Amino acid sequence: MVGPAPPLEDRLRRKPPAQRGGGESLQCDPGGFRSETHAGRPGEAGIQPVLKKMKETAAKFCEFDQFLAHYEPLTPYGRAEKLRGTFYSSAKELETLYDLTDGFAAFAKNKTRADKLAWHLKNIPALPADGPSSGPAGLFLVHRFLSNFKAAARLLPAPLAKKTGFHWTCSDLLSILDKGAQSGAFHIADAFSPALARVRRAIAETDRHLAGLRAERLAGIRKCSGLDFGDLDFLVIAEDRARQLCESGHVFTEPYDAGRVVTKPIMTPAWLELSGERERLRAEEGRAEALACAELWAAVTGERAALEACEKAVELCDRAFSRARMAKGLSLSRPELKSAGAPIAVKGARFLPLERTLGEYGLPYTPLDFTFGKRLSVIHGSNMGGKTVVLKTVTLLQLAAQSGFFVPAKKYSAPVFSGLAAVWGDPDDKAEGLSAFGLEMEAFNRAWAAADRPLLLVMDEFARTTNAAEASALISGVLEEAVSNRNVRLMLATHFRAPLPREAAALRMLGFDPASFRRHYKGKTAAGLREKLKTINRFMRYGLAADKGAAGPADALSIAAILGVPARIIKAAERSMEENNARD
Repeated sequence: MVGPAPPLEDRLRRKPPAQRGGGESLQCDPGGFRSETHAGRPGEAGIQPVLKKMKETAAKFCEFDQFLAHYEPLTPYGRAEKLRGTFYSSAKELETLYDLTDGFAAFAKNKTRADKLAWHLKNIPALPADGPSSGPAGLFLVHRFLSNFKAAARLLPAPLAKKTGFHWTCSDLLSILDKGAQSGAFHIADAFSPALARVRRAIAETDRHLAGLRAERLAGIRKCSGLDFGDLDFLVIAEDRARQLCESGHVFTEPYDAGRVVTKPIMTPAWLELSGERERLRAEEGRAEALACAELWAAVTGERAALEACEKAVELCDRAFSRARMAKGLSLSRPELKSAGAPIAVKGARFLPLERTLGEYGLPYTPLDFTFGKRLSVIHGSNMGGKTVVLKTVTLLQLAAQSGFFVPAKKYSAPVFSGLAAVWGDPDDKAEGLSAFGLEMEAFNRAWAAADRPLLLVMDEFARTTNAAEASALISGVLEEAVSNRNVRLMLATHFRAPLPREAAALRMLGFDPASFRRHYKGKTAAGLREKLKTINRFMRYGLAADKGAAGPADALSIAAILGVPARIIKAAERSMEENNARD
């Protein structure tokens, strides 16, 4: 059972939303969502840092930050959730998030209402972190929050309002705060306190008397000296003239520069006495304002539960609305979540960073279409043949799907995993005393520690930094362990050939099409890197097929030739391959 919420002022003293930590996820609730920390089985607390590190490594591998760059929440609450980056392992929670995204996508078809909602969400601030100590400035934020929440609530259709918990329940509090609203600003108005109103009337009356006394005094100075202060507090005049005026007792002077002085009027005793009274009234006004501010904050605190519900509704609404806008802008589709052990099916999948880069070069992009039917998949192929892109594409799709996003594919269906890990040669990964090989083994160990629960493990060119014999042996050992651990869904891309268990699907990239290349170019080499890349991309087949085990085409040699490696070296390499194949 969830205990009573802490007082609002205590809660607001926490870090503001953009600085709050993660560890929370959304749970279904009759009134929408509620925030709840997972209470796991024994050892759960210890594995959470491992899962978090794994997710971060996988996100870096698939360049997830470039995907997230298109996700632009409008409120501090949505932006805070973006920073937390929750990875959901509950299909029920994900389906609820997908339903909301679909709902807001339908809502956004009415552009006028969608634009109005976006405007009000943009203008919703975070409730002040320091609560009552923020004073009138904090009340201004509360008023602005409520005003825009109310307007947004009026725009949402009833089904979306119900699913997000976006209900307007703070009419009384807003009515109170409205008394201090003026042209988009907020102040402690007279209407908040009769005592404050009385002292402000007294100050206004005193100001009128002071203005009259000042005008009378300045008129006398002007008549006697010719000095016209008008609305000015001082004049700069010649020192010679000032010396004569000082003797009259009407003005006093202060040095300004060589030959000139600052001249100020000497006010009458009556004006000075009344000015002192005004200072006393101003102090009284400050005390009355502080008392009124405290009473207003007491009213805000009294609506603690309603305001907390509003904050949660704002976050959820912002997230779903922003994801719906992102889905439209990038042509994303809703993932299909399947039961454990189901195939991972991909149709028309795009790896967005590569799609953008190829577009800059004027090159076509080939989407991925494939169904990974077996639990273990081993992909062979040459460099630049697309193995890594396949792994990055699947990693991006799975991470996006389990982060509550729609995905860049015409269709994507997959099970839900408790963890997602990528083992690859991260050039930025550094640890004292560990070589590249050691870092790779450390990354694998970290991933394997989470293999006691459903895990999608992606491995790109595993053990690339050791010799071929040892690398093949390590790959065989990993596959053998993965066969016996049914929690693991493994996708491994490698150059090395190793015996595969029957439980693993042997796949290969279709690779370079030399026959088509020869027909079109008749031995001519493209000039310049851009043209060379166009040549490679045009004749590179990025699809996947079953690997029958025969020696594949020497794509690397064809690509090396296009990129300008001398022909004698290519010929020597081809002879070496022929000799090796003959011996085998």
